[in-house]
Parts: sequence; structure tokens; C-alpha cells
Amino acid sequence: MENLFKVILLAIIQGVTEFLPVSSSGHLVLSKYFLGLDASKGAILVIVLHSGTLMSILAFYWRDILKITIGVFRGEKSALRFALLIFIGCLPAAILGLTAKDQLEGVYSDPRFVSCMLMVTGLFLIGSHFAKPGKKQIGWLSGLLIGFSQALAMLPGISRSGSTIGTARFLGIEPKEAAEYSFLMSAPLLAGVSLLALIDLLKNGNSSGNTVMELGFGFVISAGVGYFSIKWLVSLLQRGRFWRFGIYCLAMGIGTFVLISLR
Repeated sequence: MENLFKVILLAIIQGVTEFLPVSSSGHLVLSKYFLGLDASKGAILVIVLHSGTLMSILAFYWRDILKITIGVFRGEKSALRFALLIFIGCLPAAILGLTAKDQLEGVYSDPRFVSCMLMVTGLFLIGSHFAKPGKKQIGWLSGLLIGFSQALAMLPGISRSGSTIGTARFLGIEPKEAAEYSFLMSAPLLAGVSLLALIDLLKNGNSSGNTVMELGFGFVISAGVGYFSIKWLVSLLQRGRFWRFGIYCLAMGIGTFVLISLR
């Protein structure tokens, strides 16, 4: 029962922080460090939680995804263009993940580093408040720049949604379009990671130490919480309150860095 409680708590943290610009990976690392919420012996639980948040993207944007998919098969230029923009945006993160996997795994064990990256995220989000509002569409160069921001967010403590949407804001892209591109761009990466985990699970079995029921609860809760997190963030973007998460990240980064240093 205690392990199930930890899985549920981690699923809630994942669902909230995956889409809100506060860094899900950073919060999971710090939660494990301060609260001992390491409910798994392997990476399977983390992948299951990410699969849940992938499902929330598919549920929230299913109309757009269906429209783009049908458009691609019909050869519509607008759909093909957007699909290629998604592909271009995913390239930097995919290349970094394949070439620097070991180095990236190393920083996930350093909570002090995570605290510093949360401070960086906080300052960046606060700075985005001063970006000039615009209604530009995403182009090839801007899509690639947002993709580099997504790659940078592979560092724990750097928010993926914060860095991608914030970069889009600095580029003068309309908030709703920035959010849509950011979340749809993350879907192929989450799907790829989930697929690799499924292959590993089929080859080596469930080595996480979690029961099927615990993994199922984690998936459903992270998906449900993630859906409402997306809905809330889109609403905040349209009301110009996106930057306020920067205050939280900056305070969280400073606070946890001090606590870690005093231990």
C-alpha cells in the first residue's frame, strides 16, 4: 500500500509538472531526494508516467491530430508543412538523446544541479513577460530554434514547455499556436521513449519492482492530471499569466539549493 501511495503521488507530480512550465524531471529528482519517493527500481515507472502524459496530449489535441493526419494522407500543403515542422522541431532532442545519453543520465543524480537549472528556468520565464506580443506563424527557422529549446530541456530542472513556449513568445508567435506546437512536438518523443521501454519490457520483463496494478494507477492518474494541466496552461497563456510560473521556479530553485547545501 505504501508503494502504491508513492506511485500515485509521483503520477500527480508528473501530470502537473509535465505541461506546466516548472520541469517535471526536476520535480521528480527533487521529490526522490527530499521525500524518498523512489517507488521503482528501474526506469519502467518513469516511462509509464510519461506514457500517461502522452495520452493526455492525444486526448486534448485529438481533433488537430486527426485533421493533420487526414491532411497529410490527402497531400494538403498546410498539413504536410505542419508535420514537417514537428519533425524539424524533434530533431535536436532526438540527436542529443542518442549521442549524449550517458552524460544526461549523470546529471539526474545531482539534485544541486537540478536546483540551479530551476533558477535558470525561472529567470527565463520571467524574462518572457517582457517579450513583445506578436501573431507570427511558426516557420522553418523558428521551428528549429524551438526544437533546440526542447533539446535543452532534457536537462532536469529546465522546463520543456517553459523553454519551448517561452522561445516561441520571444519569436513573436501567438500564444495558442505556441502551446499547440510545443505539446504536439513533444508527442513523437514521448511515443519513441514509450516504445523503447515497451520493447525492453517484452525482452527483460517487469524489472521495476512495481505491480501491474501500481503501473496502471500511475498511467491513468498521470494521464488525467496531465489533461487538465494542459487545459489550465492554455488558459493562462491566453490571459498573459505564463510568466508567473517563473517566480515559482526561481523560489523553488533557490530554496532547494539552500536546503541541499545545509544537509
